[in-house]
Amino acid sequence: MTDMPGNDPAPAGLAIASLILGIISIVFSLFLVGGILAILGAILGGLHLRAHRSFRVMAAWGLGLSAAGLLASAGMGCLYYRGYQQVREAMRENRGRGAALADWQGVHAPDFSVKTLDGREIRLADLRGRRVVLDFWATWCPPCAREIPHFIELAKQAGTNDLLVLGISDEPEPRLAKFAQDRGINYLIASATGLPAPYKDVQSIPTTFFVDRNGVIQTVLQGYHDFAALKAAALADDYQGTVKEAAPADAPAPKGPPAPGAE
Repeated sequence: MTDMPGNDPAPAGLAIASLILGIISIVFSLFLVGGILAILGAILGGLHLRAHRSFRVMAAWGLGLSAAGLLASAGMGCLYYRGYQQVREAMRENRGRGAALADWQGVHAPDFSVKTLDGREIRLADLRGRRVVLDFWATWCPPCAREIPHFIELAKQAGTNDLLVLGISDEPEPRLAKFAQDRGINYLIASATGLPAPYKDVQSIPTTFFVDRNGVIQTVLQGYHDFAALKAAALADDYQGTVKEAAPADAPAPKGPPAPGAE
């Protein structure tokens, strides 16, 4: 009867601590801190088994539970690491897409048509001669909501004859209409999907395209910007550089001589 205290006057503190730490380590393995508790529990359980004959079953349970907690923490650590790697890769891809959007500056804005909440059909090509601000946003996006008062003020100051602000979201029209009414939005809002590049390549919001009077994408801003930055981009002089018909990534590949055997 090795678990009877009478056989060994040593206290059961190590065994009890090992058992408790083993149980706690399993409970907290989701938070990785369980791994540290598991190591402590295993050490205490091992020390007790090595030094004492009493309370050995309790110490063995503590050692076993601690080992299980350590394995569980290690498994969760692997899952967290994989998730971290996936998030990093997604962020890297988003940065790449953001850089690609910048390549559209100086390119004729691809045409599209949308129906606004007030029932108007807006075609981008028909807006030549006016500056156009295309804000890609969502009602659930805090930075987007912070920019809305800036666009409201911009629409007030610029006047519809000089500047048109168009907010585009892929959310349902009823949700957008309620949000627009609650926020007192005074510029055009449309629900739209399936737009051509570069608009379909927007991965982070808000993303805002500033199109000059000649229909050229002059500036692309991503993320929140204050009123001064938005106003400067919206009212800047028309694009002065060489206008491109397509972004570098979308430009057709140069034609070379046909491959042998090709028709």
